[in-house]
Amino acid sequence: MGKVITIKNNKGGVGKSWLTLQLAHILSNIDNNKILVLTSDSQNNVMLYAGVDIEFNEGLENWLDKGDGDMVALRENLYYIPLTSSNFKRGFDKKLKILVERLKSEYDYILIDSVPILNIDKCFLELADSIVIPTMLDTASCKGILNLSNEVDLAKVKAIVPNKFSKTKSEKFWKNILGDFLKGNSIYFAEPIPQMAFLSELTHQGKTVLESSSKKIDEIQNSLIEIARVVS
Repeated sequence: MGKVITIKNNKGGVGKSWLTLQLAHILSNIDNNKILVLTSDSQNNVMLYAGVDIEFNEGLENWLDKGDGDMVALRENLYYIPLTSSNFKRGFDKKLKILVERLKSEYDYILIDSVPILNIDKCFLELADSIVIPTMLDTASCKGILNLSNEVDLAKVKAIVPNKFSKTKSEKFWKNILGDFLKGNSIYFAEPIPQMAFLSELTHQGKTVLESSSKKIDEIQNSLIEIARVVS
């Protein structure tokens, strides 16, 4: 039976879709795992970051209504169900739970790129076996992390991943605050992923970190592999 990993943050621009793709690709390269990515983001940025540009007509909504729809191959053993609209019909949450349970029998891992849209975000959190939270190391984001228990089941939170780190004084301050806050519990506090032109270019090319042989991102590759290990 497959495992559900939800990548969640209420704040935009922290790298949810990018991180979802990286972890999904890494997991697909471990033990020949079969991976599926779902999203509540009708922009379908996961496809964009994967360098896949194809038309689709019947996305997640169709899967919920009819049990079938478009399925996009992003990489070997890595698949994606796109979203055509954020307007879900009444009762979608029950249908979503039924669909995910069915898909868990077909995939080793289901990763969810979750954005706060209506009640679907709540449903994705309930379905999750593990939750990964990407964050910026700024005041608003970090105060939100400190109040996690008000938003999610802390027992499900497996990793917090600082992203777009530029080593400013304030970022280092919040890194230390969060590090102290997370000491003594089971939540993995990942090494910050740096703000880096090379990473931006790689994403522009539609490649993941696994598809680069540059030593510039060795540490990033290793960090993401470790995050995948923690949540798997």
